This record gives sequence, C-alpha cells and structure tokens, in this order.
Amino acid sequence: MLIKRAGMSLVEVVAAVLIVALLAAAVYPTIAAQWRRGQSAALASQLGNLRDALEAYRDNVTRYPRTVSQLNTALGVTATDACGATMSPGIRNKWRGPYLSQNVSGEIPVGDATVKDTFVRVPPTDAGTAPGILRIRVINVDTLAAIDVERQFDGAEQANFGSGNVLWSTAGSDTLWFQISIRNC
Repeated sequence: MLIKRAGMSLVEVVAAVLIVALLAAAVYPTIAAQWRRGQSAALASQLGNLRDALEAYRDNVTRYPRTVSQLNTALGVTATDACGATMSPGIRNKWRGPYLSQNVSGEIPVGDATVKDTFVRVPPTDAGTAPGILRIRVINVDTLAAIDVERQFDGAEQANFGSGNVLWSTAGSDTLWFQISIRNC
C-alpha cells in the first residue's frame, strides 16, 4: 500500500526559491532604473515649478523671497527678501500668491531628496544693479539623479557640475544647487 504525502520535498522547495531568486535578479535592475528615472524627473519638475513660482512672485512683490514658505503664505510683518532685508508694508501687500500649486510650508520631500526651505543669494546682499544668483538647495541627491537633472536643465552630455544651472557636490549630504540668475533682491 502506497501512502500519499501532502506537501513538497526539500528539493522542490529549493528549486522554487532558486527560480524566484533568478527572476528577481533579472527584473530588479530594470525596476531600480525606472524608479531612479522617476525620482530624477520628479526633482527636475519640482525645480522647474519653483523657478516659475519665483518669477511670478518677483513680478508681483518686486523682490525675491527668502524661503519656499513665502511662495504659499501671505507675507507677515517680519518677512524678509532674498538679501535678508525686512520688506515694507507696501511691498508685502503686493503678494498675490500662492505661487505654487501644492501646499508647501518648509522643506519639500521629492523621493529620497529634500528641497530645503531657505533660498541662498550669491552674493548675500545686493550690489546695486549687479546680477546675482538665487540658489535652491536640495540634499540627498545621488550621482545618477544629479546627472539626469543637469541634462534636463543644462543640456550637458557629460556631467559638468562646476558651471550652469545645476551644481552638485558629494561633500556632506550629496547636495545639488539649482541656480537662477537674478537682479537685486
């Protein structure tokens, strides 16, 4: 008399696990690359939205904001411009925001990266009518994402993070700087 066993033998279980592992190893690089491209595209889109919001804000308020939060929140009595100067009531009353379609107050998470709240003006103060740069700081940006973002904004075939709109450094927390040329504060 034969006894019928329920279940699988150890060899069958090992074979099934091996097949699943091989499939996962074959599919993982494709999924990881797609995920990374999605992160890069989301970051580039967010930076483009911020650039457009900064331009609209400047058109209305006649100054550049000091923080991302100022793009979505009416300016209070202590609001400062990109140079750190307190804005007068006449200037603050020109605010017609919100300038971003998303509700943002503070840092903006974009995948693994984070857009920091404070803009940095270079040089830090207005030198008459001399042009300056307003920088948006993004931390935790890996090499491949930085290269993708640079290609989208600077059109570079080879990564060149020393000039253009996109600067990137691995010093500290893999920081990407998105630069916008400005005049005044």
